[in-house]
Amino acid sequence: MWTDPWTLQRFSIVCLLLTLRVEVSLSTGYFELQLLSVENPRGQLLNGDCCDAERSAADGDCGADECDTYFRVCLKEFQTEVTTTGPCTYGSETTKVIGGNTFHFKSGQKTGQNRNNDAGKIVIPFQFSWPRSYTVIVEAWDKDNGTHSSDEELLIERSIYKGTSYPGEDKQTVEYKSLSANMEYTIRVRCDDHYYGSKCNKVCRPRDDYFGHYVCDQQGNWECMEGWTGTDCKTAICKQGCSPLHGTCNVPGECKCNYGWQGPLCDACLPYPGCVHGTCNEPWLCECEKNWGGLLCDKDLNYCGTNRPCKNGGTCMNTEPDEYNCACPDGYSGKNCEIAEHACVSNPCANGGTCHEVPAGFECHCPAGWSGPTCAQDTDECASSPCAQGGTCIDMENGFECLCPPQWTGKTCQIDVNECAGKPCLNAYSCKNLIGGYHCACFRGWVGQNCDVNMNSCHGQCQNGGTCKEAARGYQCVCQPGFVGRHCEVQRNRCSSSPCRNGGRCHALLDGFMCECLQGFTGTTCEVQNDPCSPSPCHNKAPCHSLKGDFYCSCPDDYEGKTCSELKDHCKTNHCQVIDSCTVAVATNDTQRRVWHISSNVCGPHGRCISLPAGNFSCSCEPGFTGTYCHENINDCASSPCKNGGTCIDGINSFQCFCPDGWEGSLCDMDVNECSRNPCQNGGQCVDLLNDFYCNCVDNWKGKTCHSRESQCDSSTCSNGGTCYDHGDAFLCSCPSGWGGSTCNTAKNSSCDSGPCENGGTCVGGGDAFTCICKDGWEGATCARNVDDCNPLPCYNGGRCVDGVNWFRCECAPGFAGPDCRINIDECQSSPCAEGSTCIDEINGFRCVCPPGHAGPRCLDYFGVGKSCRHAGLQFPHGSRWEEECNTCQCANGNVRCSKVRCGRRPCILPKALPPADAGAASCPGGHECVEHQFLTCFSPPCHQWGVCSTPDPPTPLHTQCEPNSGYLDNSCAHITLIFKKDKVPQGTTVENICSELRYLPVTRTLAEERALLILCDLSYSTSDAVEVAMSFEQDGRSKDPDCGQMQKAAGAITSALSKRHNSTVMLAVVEVKVEMLVECPPVGYLVPVLCVVFSVLWIFCIVVCVWWTRKRKKERERAARSEETTVNNQLEPLRSNALKDNRGKDIQYECKKLIGPSDRACDGAEGDEEAEAEGAPEEDEAAGAPDRGGLGKGGVVCTTRTAPVKAPHRTAYSPKDNRCKNLNAAKLSDDIKEHYV
Repeated sequence: MWTDPWTLQRFSIVCLLLTLRVEVSLSTGYFELQLLSVENPRGQLLNGDCCDAERSAADGDCGADECDTYFRVCLKEFQTEVTTTGPCTYGSETTKVIGGNTFHFKSGQKTGQNRNNDAGKIVIPFQFSWPRSYTVIVEAWDKDNGTHSSDEELLIERSIYKGTSYPGEDKQTVEYKSLSANMEYTIRVRCDDHYYGSKCNKVCRPRDDYFGHYVCDQQGNWECMEGWTGTDCKTAICKQGCSPLHGTCNVPGECKCNYGWQGPLCDACLPYPGCVHGTCNEPWLCECEKNWGGLLCDKDLNYCGTNRPCKNGGTCMNTEPDEYNCACPDGYSGKNCEIAEHACVSNPCANGGTCHEVPAGFECHCPAGWSGPTCAQDTDECASSPCAQGGTCIDMENGFECLCPPQWTGKTCQIDVNECAGKPCLNAYSCKNLIGGYHCACFRGWVGQNCDVNMNSCHGQCQNGGTCKEAARGYQCVCQPGFVGRHCEVQRNRCSSSPCRNGGRCHALLDGFMCECLQGFTGTTCEVQNDPCSPSPCHNKAPCHSLKGDFYCSCPDDYEGKTCSELKDHCKTNHCQVIDSCTVAVATNDTQRRVWHISSNVCGPHGRCISLPAGNFSCSCEPGFTGTYCHENINDCASSPCKNGGTCIDGINSFQCFCPDGWEGSLCDMDVNECSRNPCQNGGQCVDLLNDFYCNCVDNWKGKTCHSRESQCDSSTCSNGGTCYDHGDAFLCSCPSGWGGSTCNTAKNSSCDSGPCENGGTCVGGGDAFTCICKDGWEGATCARNVDDCNPLPCYNGGRCVDGVNWFRCECAPGFAGPDCRINIDECQSSPCAEGSTCIDEINGFRCVCPPGHAGPRCLDYFGVGKSCRHAGLQFPHGSRWEEECNTCQCANGNVRCSKVRCGRRPCILPKALPPADAGAASCPGGHECVEHQFLTCFSPPCHQWGVCSTPDPPTPLHTQCEPNSGYLDNSCAHITLIFKKDKVPQGTTVENICSELRYLPVTRTLAEERALLILCDLSYSTSDAVEVAMSFEQDGRSKDPDCGQMQKAAGAITSALSKRHNSTVMLAVVEVKVEMLVECPPVGYLVPVLCVVFSVLWIFCIVVCVWWTRKRKKERERAARSEETTVNNQLEPLRSNALKDNRGKDIQYECKKLIGPSDRACDGAEGDEEAEAEGAPEEDEAAGAPDRGGLGKGGVVCTTRTAPVKAPHRTAYSPKDNRCKNLNAAKLSDDIKEHYV
């Protein structure tokens, strides 16, 4: 029967399919348990007996004979109440003896000489859909050696673990500890090859044959190979641009045209055969072009327009297809007006040609460089290709010109150019000229045609705090003071080489040395004797200026250096140029154009920077990203594309759906057919349910899969720890909390319901376990930890990296700029030094080399020539400036003047806090070391790395009432509160750091030029995230009450300095400044003295007037008292009161006399005033006894008056010269008082 070939072929196919079926069904995954450590120090069993002894471990040591330990692992369904007996539903495995009492495995290998990659690894394969929740029982047993009767007595320890695991590479570590033994192991589940998904039930095998061309991604989905598409990846992708309607392909990149079409892209139709001037839109047509006709479009309907046959100005007229007539002008005839009757009349020869009439018409004799019937054609001197070596020929009038390649020159490009004359080799030993080229012998570390590509990396090369810069030969380390060497690895004393000449004494400085010269010698190294300008050391015609012990060369614009012998490097003065918002051009010697363009990475790895006007920019993002800096991944899950409760995971311009149990497909819209695996046995019929199936059993078979005759229940009937109850011809599952469904396969309360994933993370899980898939920029179990985008540090030259969510920003150290702080700012670019001085760029600053007689930071101070100064054992030239801690000193004609800021002890980083590479770097000035200080106040922890610089002498005690948080204020004390934005303050910042930065401000030194300035700092007691600063001037003994206007000026200057933008990261975090000080100050000027003088004069004048008035009144009373009074009428005597016995009557009488002029008095005896005064004394005595008396005048006239309480006298209203005087009673008298005159 095997002789039939067809039968044999069919049998072979069946065998092959069965083989593949067996291979596929071996397993769909593996449960892997890796032992890490087992500790049974006493060598005892679980029941307390010794492993290999017949006594109990409690009786003493079990002896030197250890346990023969092996393991049994039982994997079964998830059980709420775990039973150690019963079948291992998911599988089990037993190992051989792998150790004694205690042994360890490290990274999957047992410690010892004999190592096996699979040591301690226990693998249990499974061939079913992984349920994710499980129970694993790990038992350690002692190999029986005949000391025990039953196997159960040999159990050393048992570990039970219940959990949920998803297939993958991640491992879960389980630690089990008991009184007698400890175990530690890891667990993970891995799908078999070609199996994928959270249940290892998705099969995908890559193939590249007739049935498909695809590979499998991490989720088991098909990914078509390059050049293939379609749901089954069987459709080839044709050549780009190939017409989809008229072209086909069987392999990728092909384009085969259908019948009636042509062209490389099959987009051109085939016209009718023989079609001359026609086109087609469909195959086999011939649609004529303009001015053409006929069946084959070969008839010219506009012969005149197409051929222009008429010459010499003749007019062409179309008569019929392919026929015409020419109407010739006067003097011409012929079919085409080609015959000239008087040919030369119209001057037909152009460009200076000479016309000659001939029988056929005319003939032109052309000058050199022109040809043609009318000399209108320029002779093409390039027709003969005169330019050699690939030169380009340009035809000119009566000649030609060759544009030669760079390697050739000459009239016809036949002379080789010496390329080495232009010095194209930048970093090379030599340049060798070749025929048509050149060759550069590069220095080590440089490559490229011109040796302009640096193979060396600048990052991490410089030691001891050195700063790395790009240089002509790779990189250059700018070392900290006191360090030298290519990598700043050598620390040396500058005086060790004895640089001082002529007996000079060398003094080592922090950044160099200084020579103390003998009498008669000067100069940096005592090399100059007598007149340094004779002979002149200056080159390039620079004038020499003699200084005391030195000289100065005033260099021309193109030279620099001490003796003007060096050409000025314009790369230094034009270091950086901003091309636009996105590009910076840096001067360099590494390129042919001497410019290096650096593109900003402000838009990150997923965007491209686009420059906008006014210094702005925008980012053009790649597909799938958005945001200002293209740092946000577009949420492709926003439209909720996943159906039926699927969880959407956002990708880059894509998404992925994690489907709940029972659903599958890219959108979770396909119901999983649980019957596809034919779970029903013994002829049972499978009915597909949602995430489940049901078997209709026959022939009295029972159970979930019709596998039993006795019971409906077995260990796999109910999932997730459910309990099965047999009800005869059916079963019922009692599900644990959180699970439901007919077989407990549906999670009721998902672990994702509480939203455990933070910061936009997506939760994937079911039952008691969950997994968070984090958005870009977040990590951790619950996406709570921001990914440190600053690790590794992307900022160069000490720049501070500010970490954001999926982005970072570099805050550059002072003196550096650029997106990653690689650009050294050229402070000399703005020409800050005065005219005639030389600017030298430094890190975060510049230094001006001043001409003679000038000094100052910018050489603006003119001081002339003066004596040098000795200070701190060193000699400084006149006009020089230097810094001492936080103060600035200057030498002025032999006198040293320093600012008076109390610097305090300088903060520093302790040596133990420095990285090993920088452990030797000194953070304190020379002669000091960094020591711990227990009273440092931490503002932004941690601050354990900070200390203070030691001082040889104990610090001077401070005696001041102006302290932070004291509330004390006077004319020389002010309180400034600095409020910070705490998240911008660098970690590890102390209050002493902030105070030190205030003391080192340039404005602080300016304020302390005349009087000592004291600045103290502490945490503010009244304001959070704030530091209170107490600033005061110390008393200098010149005035008891200092001027508070000076304190107002100082507080304003400090506040103004803080409001300006600077490179201090700490001060950039200040958001508000509060100042508390005395508001009212005593006015300053001449107002107070002037007012005092005016008030004093007025007071003296008032005193003089009062004294004069008092004396005058006294005299008047005396005069009135001596006047004689005569009473003739006493009618009103009873009305007199005793109170009127005073001199008021006399006063009034006197007032009357005073008010009436002497010439007008007729009745009152005015002429007898002197006599009346002489008799005043006796009359005064008589007045006491006589109530009324009269006075006798000189002329014998007697006046009588009746007196009463009176008011001030006045004249009558009848006449201004009335000689009568009235005394009117205005007080309270009701009777009229009349005056009687006799």
